[in-house]
Amino acid sequence: MRFITILTGFTLWATVITAQPHTDSTLPKGWWHIPKTDIRFKVGGYVKADLMHDFNPIGSPDFFDVSKIPTDGSEGQTTHFNVKETRLLLDVRTPSKLGEIRAYVETDFYGTSGALRIRHAFVDINDKWLIGQWWSNFMDEDIIPNTLDFEKPAAYAFARPGMVRWKQKFSKKAYLSLAIEEPNTNATAPSQPGKFYSPLPDFTARYRFSDKWGHVQLSAFAGLLSYQYNAGGKEDVGLFGLNLSGRFNLGKRDYFIYQVVGGPGSGRMRGGLAAAPNASQELEALDDLGYTAGLCHFWTPTLSSLVVYNGGGVGNSTGQSSGSLHRVDYAAANLIWQFAPNTIAGMEYLWGKRIDKSDASGTANRLQFSIKHSFNL
Repeated sequence: MRFITILTGFTLWATVITAQPHTDSTLPKGWWHIPKTDIRFKVGGYVKADLMHDFNPIGSPDFFDVSKIPTDGSEGQTTHFNVKETRLLLDVRTPSKLGEIRAYVETDFYGTSGALRIRHAFVDINDKWLIGQWWSNFMDEDIIPNTLDFEKPAAYAFARPGMVRWKQKFSKKAYLSLAIEEPNTNATAPSQPGKFYSPLPDFTARYRFSDKWGHVQLSAFAGLLSYQYNAGGKEDVGLFGLNLSGRFNLGKRDYFIYQVVGGPGSGRMRGGLAAAPNASQELEALDDLGYTAGLCHFWTPTLSSLVVYNGGGVGNSTGQSSGSLHRVDYAAANLIWQFAPNTIAGMEYLWGKRIDKSDASGTANRLQFSIKHSFNL
């Protein structure tokens, strides 16, 4: 609430003191200028309300996480409503001798019990250096499927770590970026007591080429996971991954997106397990492979649909339990209508399947209705 109060107060103050905000021809639409400075800013976000009906049990009522589908034959239907995806953002730009400096903060309400939480917060210097929390350099944020559901496909590279990123443009069409990123320790521990830790940051790299037809991107990461035994000694496991992704524009507005991501321990980059013990209780990186394909089509200038499929599997270790996740499948299809400026309503069907190491499986089906109004974006 404190952030909302400060943001609201700052906006009202700027509204009062900013002289002729809409008459400055050099000021982009939606931006405000702080008098007697070269600083410009905008306040934005959206309000989104979601009504969801689950035809089968799933352990994630606020979003469709297929890894939470039970495989014990459970049955039952539920209806749920939330507004947690509602977002607020503040974007501040300042010119300097180093180039434009950008400070950006974005929040939503997916914190504990619906509390405000940070999604993104970073400082960017001249589109060269970025320090803070942003989309991982390993993923492709420009092909995030435009689903009404908040969650994205389970076997999809998706992370927002803290980072320091360096970017080098070779032309208007191509660039290379390198980053060190905050790792996570999501892994299954051996039977001997101990603790996971990350002695080094993840190292990520991406190369992207863009043109009128769309873009193609190749990215990679390398990480290290360590397990310190309470009795003394430790194990180190190297983690690696590759991600090929892109978008093809089909006509004026339609497009096709794709992604193939995999490697030993690449589950770290999509919220899955990176490592687990084998039958001898020695840690090993888990082989992981995921693939995504999606098509967006505009029926009219204000009516569009997205169809997306995602699948992926984990090469389970011999030491994992029979109930460990082995494979997931995900599909979504929606119809979105922009019925007013910056305002959309839509419905979406979601289907998912989980298969365990033991071959036990479960499926889930959800129907979602959403309405969203964006402001100053």
